[in-house]
Amino acid sequence: MERAVLFVDVTDSTRLYETVGDSDAKRLVDGCLGVLRTVTAEFDGRVIKTIGDALMCVFPNVDAVARAACEMQIRLSEDESATGNGLSIRIGFHAGPLIEENGDVFGDAVNTAARMADLARTGQIITTAVAVAMMSPELHEATRNVGSFAVRGKAESIAICEVIWQVENLTMITGSLPPAGPSATMSLQLVHAGGSLTFRPGDEAVTIGRDPSCTISLRVRCASRLHARIEFRRDKFVLTDISTNGTFVQADSDLEVIINREDFILRGFGHISLGHSTGEDGADLTWNVTF
Repeated sequence: MERAVLFVDVTDSTRLYETVGDSDAKRLVDGCLGVLRTVTAEFDGRVIKTIGDALMCVFPNVDAVARAACEMQIRLSEDESATGNGLSIRIGFHAGPLIEENGDVFGDAVNTAARMADLARTGQIITTAVAVAMMSPELHEATRNVGSFAVRGKAESIAICEVIWQVENLTMITGSLPPAGPSATMSLQLVHAGGSLTFRPGDEAVTIGRDPSCTISLRVRCASRLHARIEFRRDKFVLTDISTNGTFVQADSDLEVIINREDFILRGFGHISLGHSTGEDGADLTWNVTF
């Protein structure tokens, strides 16, 4: 049978258990999972299983799973008990044939959906281009291509997309106005061992990692296959870490910081290292923003 499979994971729960104690942390996480279960039911979905602080759900079609995923993000972002304690979610989904047995589901679509959830960062919804192609035009408009990447268990790279659920990002993607003012002349120069790249507002996002399909492919031991992404948002160049080991960033003469599943605004000049400190093996990339 053809169905859509979704994995949603409550993030930062480990930190919460350490800071507020087991009982309060479990109550807060259970509250989040309760909201997610409610949304699943509202969109004709079914919770298949709970895996730690994550849920695996099945929906009748891609539109239902996409709408449910967006509603999950919206509900949790408006839940003061969750946001006040630093809890949020990341979501991945895919659609395809499933095998159902004893209340559980199996198949390639399940494995692919799980991989999408692994790629998603906090507050993000990741899916495949195959699933996006099945969406109604209205929902299709609320997606953007991330790139094609090698996924564990797959012989070939998979085209991956992000579903945009925030209103401000929807405006950014679907708006037809070109960049105005200083942003129209801004550029980001990225220099690395293999050469250099100039990134400008309106260009497709730059992906960085070990995978050969990345825009900038670097053979760095600590780097993930898909390690980081750089995109232009409104009037800023934004670096987003989507890796396992984090990204080390040093801007101008500031102290080096590590970002993990977080954003960092690139200004001026600086260094980027994938999964290791710049002080250990030197920077993997340097950036320079000009106007």
